Amino acid sequence: STEERIKAVAAASTGFVYCVSRTGVTGVRDELPEGVRDLVQRIRRQTQTPICVGFGISQPAQAREAAAVADGVIVGSAIVKLVEETPQALDRIAAFVRGLRAAIDQH
Repeated sequence: STEERIKAVAAASTGFVYCVSRTGVTGVRDELPEGVRDLVQRIRRQTQTPICVGFGISQPAQAREAAAVADGVIVGSAIVKLVEETPQALDRIAAFVRGLRAAIDQH
């Protein structure tokens, strides 16, 4: 994002700024892209609003990495995928979310 866009988004944001970790379509990825830390720092220079990183976070290591630089982590597609694969498997989904949380707590 350009500095102008970051300033505009930061000025308009309430609650939190959603930092999109990558370009393209959402979905499960193997790793966070390089540059997320820099992008969060650039946003942080423009606002005191909490910054949450999301878009493609699907593994505990990614959640931990995002939590190390941001105020929050957003996971969506990975949970949707679990629901689609096993709609009745609430225990599996809960275990996945607990694993994400444990990784975040380790940062």
